[in-house]
Amino acid sequence: MPALPGSARTTTAMTTGLLLVLALLSATGPFATDLYLPSFPQMADQLGASATGVQFTLTAFLIGMAAGQLVFGPFSDRYGRSRPLLLGSVLFVLASVVCAVAPNLPVLIAGRLFQGLFASAGVVIARAIVADLTSGLPRPAPSACS
Repeated sequence: MPALPGSARTTTAMTTGLLLVLALLSATGPFATDLYLPSFPQMADQLGASATGVQFTLTAFLIGMAAGQLVFGPFSDRYGRSRPLLLGSVLFVLASVVCAVAPNLPVLIAGRLFQGLFASAGVVIARAIVADLTSGLPRPAPSACS
């Protein structure tokens, strides 16, 4: 027999699904840094760059992550959680594609900067959603008139 909306089984399944999605969103930033670190020597060879230049891709990503939290946090407070989260996720994927096909080091550095910027949306908004859900009623989005 299927669970009725609002039943304990449906609520538990929704909570578990939300928890999984929020955990994956929070993991995109750290995953995007740890995944490619072992390939630094091969990236330097493929791009014809120095080891220092390839290491700057990590620095650019971290700068983007820091700046993105300052942008996406207030943006999600102002416009709600879902639109900035979807926008950040889509742009993160596009920045990842740019990084994957980068023909040279400057393009890779720029791609990593934007990848970090947009990865921060998942990190900061996932935490905000948890705070909203655990502090009682979610705050209403400000109206356009205020």
